[in-house]
Amino acid sequence: MTFQGARSRLVDTETKRFFSVFKIRLDDAGWITQVLGSEVDSKSNLDVGEHVVVPEGDVVDAILDGTQVRAVFSPTHRHLPDQTFEVIHRADGSHAISLAKRLSIETSQLARLQDIAAIGNHAQPKKTATGFSSRRRSHAVYAISKVGLDLDGRVTHVRWGRVNTTTNQWIGKESMSPVADAVAALKAGDQIFALFGTAHGHMPGQQFSFVNYDDGRETIVLQGKPIDEHEIHDIDRLAGMLR
Repeated sequence: MTFQGARSRLVDTETKRFFSVFKIRLDDAGWITQVLGSEVDSKSNLDVGEHVVVPEGDVVDAILDGTQVRAVFSPTHRHLPDQTFEVIHRADGSHAISLAKRLSIETSQLARLQDIAAIGNHAQPKKTATGFSSRRRSHAVYAISKVGLDLDGRVTHVRWGRVNTTTNQWIGKESMSPVADAVAALKAGDQIFALFGTAHGHMPGQQFSFVNYDDGRETIVLQGKPIDEHEIHDIDRLAGMLR
């Protein structure tokens, strides 16, 4: 696969910075949505900034920028071994943070997210959190290999995944999602390309954009003028979906 004009932007590595996370907020599915933490001087182990509440996305960016983020456990779990956070890929292609596994430690001795103190309901996130990350990472690039269509030919579901445009390889596995997830990615500034089946495998075609209908529905359409054999109905179909 070749994705012209959509190369990943290299991210400059920060000088090694260290942050401690003292409290977290989890959603109903158990994913971190916010953290309370501060920057730490690695030599003195003392805080060098105020404690701030920031969204999970800022911590993702900081880790990808080269920052080490350490978990501080609640007083009843001080005996647990030190653990840092790592960035993981969710099934929907998005990033999240979780406690990094330590191979030298028995699984039963490792901490859980629930062993970190919870952020109180009164805490509000900062509007900016430059202390956690000095830059935002480049937008993601996705490719759609299969679609599900309704009776009117509108896309309702997609089989897609993130793409490394430098190596032209998938990042992780493809997954099936409702089209609303693709619309949300486009609104966030990500790029999404269509893949068309050929004798030599899937080849990238046009980019997608999103559209709104009068009844409130949102879906995705191919950009530009129609191209023969490169329209929505030419993309492979999801099994079990309307044709």
